[in-house]
Amino acid sequence: MRNIVWIVLTLTLSFFGYTQNITMSGLIIDSETKKPIEFVNIGILNKNKGTVSNQNGEFNLEVSKEFLKDSLTISHIKYSSTKISIETVKNKTILLDPKMNELSEVIVSNKKKKNRKIGVKSYNPLLWLGGISEDNDIIENAQRINIPEKTVRIKYVNIYLRRGFESDSSFVRINFYKNVDNVPGERIVFENILEKKQIKPGWLQIDLTKKYIYIEEDFFVGVEFIPDFENPLNVYIGAILTKGKGYSRRNSQGKWTKLQGASTINVEIEY
Repeated sequence: MRNIVWIVLTLTLSFFGYTQNITMSGLIIDSETKKPIEFVNIGILNKNKGTVSNQNGEFNLEVSKEFLKDSLTISHIKYSSTKISIETVKNKTILLDPKMNELSEVIVSNKKKKNRKIGVKSYNPLLWLGGISEDNDIIENAQRINIPEKTVRIKYVNIYLRRGFESDSSFVRINFYKNVDNVPGERIVFENILEKKQIKPGWLQIDLTKKYIYIEEDFFVGVEFIPDFENPLNVYIGAILTKGKGYSRRNSQGKWTKLQGASTINVEIEY
């Protein structure tokens, strides 16, 4: 009987040790200016475990020991990405190197321009997608955009919000991705498109007319709502089942998952 008790106790302790979590924290700063970098995506690539730095460049992330041998991928559109072993991330200051500024080509033409709205322009009143994480991570929803066979200028990104609170606001980040076999691929616009917007039901518009963004191939447009690190927010994006070109990822550096339908996101273009 003693042997049986000893075996059960050993198994219990081993299981407890295995399920202990690793807590990581750090500060992310610009390697040149030594200033904190806000809203950096931090996560285990394609493992759906991550977070985002706050406005002071600080982050906290807790993962189970099964990820001990993995690495954190740390990325921001204006900086070169880096990977750091999870074993070494504890109260660590992480320096990111700024990317070289790339000037967008401005196209000048005397031809009369056409304007067109492309993407999902309708929604089902009974459907919506969560747009913001409850645990200081990133949720990103993306919609495929098929453009005419020519270079187009992106003027606006429109997102329909199904539910929200009139008094709340959130930083909204827009990303553009290459269409790789109908899945979001690498980024194709290297500019930090970030605006603080009031969250309320209806159409939310991001004005890009001063950005001069030109794209010459089909692409995905992604929308991130940055969590409020002090006061939880609720953000819900309209959705529809009949436009099957939507993708979502529920964590920073997470894996893209195809939606049964699509989120109500569209772009206004000029060509």
